[in-house]
Amino acid sequence: MHGLLESRDYAELHSILNYLGIAAFVIDVEGDDVYRLAAINERHEQLTGMRHADCAGRRIDEILSLEVAEQVKINYRRCVHQRAPIDYDESLELPNGTSYWRTNLVPYIDASGRVFRLLGTSFEISRTVHLEQKARYQSSLLDAYLEESPDGILVVDADNHIKNWNRRFLEIWNIPADVMDARDGARALEIVRAQLRDPDEFVDRIRELYQRLDQEEKEHRIRMRDGRILERYSRGLRDREGTWWGRIWFYRDITEQERITEKLVQLSRTDMLTDIANRRAFMDTLAEEYQRARRYGHPFTVLMIDLDHFKAVNDRYGHEGGDAALKAFSQTIKPMLRHTDQFARMGGEEFALLLPESGLDEAMQLAERIGQAVAAIEVNCRRGSFGITASIGVSALQPQDADPEEPLGRADRALYTAKEAGRNRVACN
Repeated sequence: MHGLLESRDYAELHSILNYLGIAAFVIDVEGDDVYRLAAINERHEQLTGMRHADCAGRRIDEILSLEVAEQVKINYRRCVHQRAPIDYDESLELPNGTSYWRTNLVPYIDASGRVFRLLGTSFEISRTVHLEQKARYQSSLLDAYLEESPDGILVVDADNHIKNWNRRFLEIWNIPADVMDARDGARALEIVRAQLRDPDEFVDRIRELYQRLDQEEKEHRIRMRDGRILERYSRGLRDREGTWWGRIWFYRDITEQERITEKLVQLSRTDMLTDIANRRAFMDTLAEEYQRARRYGHPFTVLMIDLDHFKAVNDRYGHEGGDAALKAFSQTIKPMLRHTDQFARMGGEEFALLLPESGLDEAMQLAERIGQAVAAIEVNCRRGSFGITASIGVSALQPQDADPEEPLGRADRALYTAKEAGRNRVACN
């Protein structure tokens, strides 16, 4: 490469540079900040789309746009000033399009000590730069998703080492940021355990999922000591080759959602006028109690209760009076019951009462007290005041009963017996 120091023949310089296996170029340094392209080799031509024959001997300002020319001259000036080789990365708008280069620039110095020529060798790094840009873009997208997600997110590797998390994860679990920044998994778990109703079950499940990265978990409920309810989703993470390398955890606070759901369920099982159970809730409880009674040999009794002459009440006092009577009746009966008893409005003026662990004698006594209490009620509405009475049918579970409907049906028939006998009384069947 000794000819690079002496030759002024552009064709000869081109031939010399072709011995190099990488893209190469020679810049002649002239006075007044003038840089002239002396030669480029064939490899340079292939990568850039430039042609030695078109460029050799021309000033950089004539070959490149003013903006690009000024960009490359910055590094030429630096090399000349430092009088030593320099390395740098640059992006250039060339005939083949925008490309990225890693360039080494070597100064040649004459006997007077002046830098008169620069030899540049370059590697195109466009693919590497594009991959880095893609990785940064994907990382930015991930960071944006993590921070905007309503879920608390934690990413760990296959050895349970913390890799990433978002702000919401720290908020849900009340973990100080410095604990996570230090990747202190043991301390983070200690903080989490202190907030759980069942920490051992939580940790056992976590360890199980770490052992089975191929296992997915959905809608797992976690109950906190402060009353909150979290929902967890988790799945393993693997690379394109199928190798499992970690697990991602999603935690969502569903306390308010659960509260609303429970309220809706309660409303669907409650009579809105009297604020006691409705027929659906009563029948579900009756079926459950029937199964329990059969399993353990326990008794239960059913009361069917109907307000007497209720149509006459509505006719005389209107629906306002009828509603007032139903409310007064319910409010009178509820204090007389145990918390295990199920009291429900079956429809209209008809009510039912389920008494677990109660025999017929005990149920009859309660029925008599209910009848007396109802007869003592004075209902008030805008059209006046009036009294009410109730007829009650009672039946106990029998060994031969094949389903819970049978004792209920007998209590209903006993109710009609009480009505036919003159109302305001109790009958059993």
